[in-house]
Amino acid sequence: MRKGAPTRGFTLVEVMVAIVVVALGLLAALTAFSMASRVTSASRNDTSLSLLAQEKLAEIRLLEREELTKGTTTGDFGPDYREHYWQLTIHEPDELNVVWIDLVIYAPEAGRTREVRLSTAIF
Repeated sequence: MRKGAPTRGFTLVEVMVAIVVVALGLLAALTAFSMASRVTSASRNDTSLSLLAQEKLAEIRLLEREELTKGTTTGDFGPDYREHYWQLTIHEPDELNVVWIDLVIYAPEAGRTREVRLSTAIF
């Protein structure tokens, strides 16, 4: 190499800094994709729980008033939602003849069981 001639290329330090910057960018992108995947999964679970609750409450509202007997019953949502189940509690009519109904839906989520509680009144 001649003295005073312009050098071409990158130094080792410049290459290493570029690699670190690219690695940090890729790490941030992978973290964002992972979080987006988790949020999408949680959203899907929330939507399915909401629809299952609406379905069960619609079944209850179709019952005649005489069929609403005091007590607690449990059941599941069939083969499509094998791990989901519900517990329904029908309370004694109060002094205004209002029947309170409590519905709890149990669903598996990330190694634990999630509970969604709903209440409604039938006049």
